[in-house]
Amino acid sequence: MHSLLAVQLFQPGPVAGEFRLRDASINETRAGRQYLRIFLEDARGSVPAYIWKEDIYRGFYLPNLSLVRIEGQGRYHDNIPRVDLHAIEATGFKRAGDVVRLIPQSICPLPQLLPELQTAISRITLPALRQFVEAVLADDSIAFSFVSAPASLNHHHNYPGGLLKHSLECYQMVERQHGFRRESYELGLISSLFHDIGKVLTLTHNMIRTSLGGSADHDKLTLELLRPYLAQLEQSWPAGAQELRYLLTWKVKRPVPRYNMADVVACSDRLSAGLDMEKKRA
Repeated sequence: MHSLLAVQLFQPGPVAGEFRLRDASINETRAGRQYLRIFLEDARGSVPAYIWKEDIYRGFYLPNLSLVRIEGQGRYHDNIPRVDLHAIEATGFKRAGDVVRLIPQSICPLPQLLPELQTAISRITLPALRQFVEAVLADDSIAFSFVSAPASLNHHHNYPGGLLKHSLECYQMVERQHGFRRESYELGLISSLFHDIGKVLTLTHNMIRTSLGGSADHDKLTLELLRPYLAQLEQSWPAGAQELRYLLTWKVKRPVPRYNMADVVACSDRLSAGLDMEKKRA
């Protein structure tokens, strides 16, 4: 079965799988035949899709960006890729390894960063930690804001998508540090990626501070937001969950850290922020 990417690359053929649905509308051909047009979308982009059978589209309604499972046939009309759908149904299912692909490109202000995020997640080899990070990003209420919010309003990375940019910069800085045991190394990667994730509750993609953001520290909100996923991690890897909580909250001004990786994560945060501020002064 082909993917949307294959259709976009001019490879018509069967298409099946899970995608996001966007902009459903009833239309009519010149001959008066009605059909439903939607857009199927993932992190790579979108293609228009058509449902011609009334018994499939009659009464069909799902909110924008709903997750759907489809079957259809990719084709081209006037050199434009499209898909004729034979089946479509709502689903909540996300395959392991697919959670970033199912973040719709249209909600990410810097869509070129989504493949970087996918690569970052793919480099986590510890099963319990990989399950943790995928569970976090499988939550649309977290993932959509994580890829669209700024890192700040008036300081570093203060633009829509800045939080993802800053988080990936921190990840890449930690990634260069190969002197740590594998467990600490990968925990450092994920803590650098998620160290500011509490900001999804304090800042919006349209550069507005939330009411919660005016009264709560985003560092504390990070642990609150991740609590159910950390609890799951604790069931499969108690020591890892303990160390990850520590790495997410330790700051440079505190005493010597219990875990050396905490210093690396905190310094990557400061360095990424500092470099961004230097760019603004240039």
